[in-house]
Amino acid sequence: MSNISLTISKRYRYFFYCVLGLSLVTGVAFWVFRRFFMVEGDFGPESHFLQYPMLQIHGFSAFVMMMSLGAIFASHIPKTWSSKRARKSGLFILIATSLSIVSAYILYYLVSEDWHEWLGNGHAIVGILLPAILLLHIKKARISRYKRKTKDVQKRVRRQSHVKSQSDA
Repeated sequence: MSNISLTISKRYRYFFYCVLGLSLVTGVAFWVFRRFFMVEGDFGPESHFLQYPMLQIHGFSAFVMMMSLGAIFASHIPKTWSSKRARKSGLFILIATSLSIVSAYILYYLVSEDWHEWLGNGHAIVGILLPAILLLHIKKARISRYKRKTKDVQKRVRRQSHVKSQSDA
């Protein structure tokens, strides 16, 4: 993987977006199958036959996404924190991913059946909101970068015009 800095390389971004998209699609599919597509079996209602494969793919993509986020958290965040650009939206991403990871662990290992539906719905909501929060973060960072570049160009133009006016005098 390439070095991650203030801006993340296109190849890494596209890889992350694909993994995030796969996790989102399979997570939503699992939730929909679990919630709305129970089928009548020999002994009563049963899970849809695609429910478990969606959960398996979702779990795999979530692990890959956690590794990808680890690389971003270890490199991108320390390098960008001092710039103060898009810091709040970055914190929301950190909070949302932390909630997703913790709620997934609790859903899989700790929660009783009484709380499973509530926590599952909460996990789904956070998972659906995560791409929107990421888009907001990217948009804020790009706007901030554009404003900074515009200010830098204006400063350079002022300096050049000031130097030119002094040399003309």
